[in-house]
Amino acid sequence: MKRLFCGVLVFLAMLLSGCEAGNIQRRVVVHALGIDRSKKGYEVSYQVFSGGEESTGGGPVDASESTVVTLLAEGRTLYEAEESLRLQTGKEIFLGDTELVVISEQVGEDALSEFLEYFRNADIYLGVNVVYCRGAAKDTIGAKLNQGSATAILLRGVVETAIENSRACSSRIIEISNAVEFDGEAAPIPILSLEREESEEDMSVSDVTLGVFDSLLVTKGGTLGEIDENIAIGARLLRGDAKKLALTVRGSGVASLEIDGLKIRRECSFNGTAPKIKVTICGRYSVKSPSSGEGDDIGGLAERELLNLCGLAYERSYESGGDFLRVKKLLKKYAQGFSMNPENALDGVGFEVFVSLSEY
Repeated sequence: MKRLFCGVLVFLAMLLSGCEAGNIQRRVVVHALGIDRSKKGYEVSYQVFSGGEESTGGGPVDASESTVVTLLAEGRTLYEAEESLRLQTGKEIFLGDTELVVISEQVGEDALSEFLEYFRNADIYLGVNVVYCRGAAKDTIGAKLNQGSATAILLRGVVETAIENSRACSSRIIEISNAVEFDGEAAPIPILSLEREESEEDMSVSDVTLGVFDSLLVTKGGTLGEIDENIAIGARLLRGDAKKLALTVRGSGVASLEIDGLKIRRECSFNGTAPKIKVTICGRYSVKSPSSGEGDDIGGLAERELLNLCGLAYERSYESGGDFLRVKKLLKKYAQGFSMNPENALDGVGFEVFVSLSEY
């Protein structure tokens, strides 16, 4: 009886594993998604791992000369492009393992509504970051990178490092959707830059610069221009979600600092006529490459630099009219009697910023 029971378990295990293998073989597992404009509507790039086997359909572009290929499909909508790829490959398109979504600057002026609706209804994990890129998304997704890891993983790491070091705002699909669609805010979405040069010997592409240095301000109806990484740092500080950052200060010389343990408190007071937001920033710094003069107050220089970055973010937010500082949320909670300007959340709102840093 025991032998019979064990035999049944083995048979079930083999059956289930066979079903799982069959499901995998019937799927195109996507790890990065690129979106470009085309004459038909959209051209979508799907980076997949082929397991070393020859891929079919969609005009694959070899991305790593091994197991990574990019499949291309067109459609009037993103849904139609996905259906086109399914018909080309004869397989289910699985987006649940997508690690990064890249939208080209060609479609940067388009409203995000269609993208957000597609992301919410597809099987894409809503915690994935969506970014813009310089040039075509298919060139970024399908680039040959020689850093020893798949393109999707490397690009995701570049974006996450910029966010972790407060040089870009988090751009997870769920956060952008909530900010743009439901909260009426502007979302600063990182721009992924991949600058390349051609070798004179074999004309192959070698990457020289890869990083996030700017962000695009996006609202429900369109875009409000770009911001650089200095404004992004200031925005993270005024929003209260910065944790650490690298900073360079100038005195009689130049010093590089690392600031972490940031604790940021935002308070809002309302006297019945005008609200005032008070931001208190505390943290610790360590000097990494001191070349400033011995008499320089590096901590004081760092505090002044953080105040300057906050000022840049405030000015850019006011100028653009886009609430990427998340001011409306505070005003709704603390200043219910204040009549907000629907075009600019900062109208009539005062800011006070205090910075206190201590050395390790």
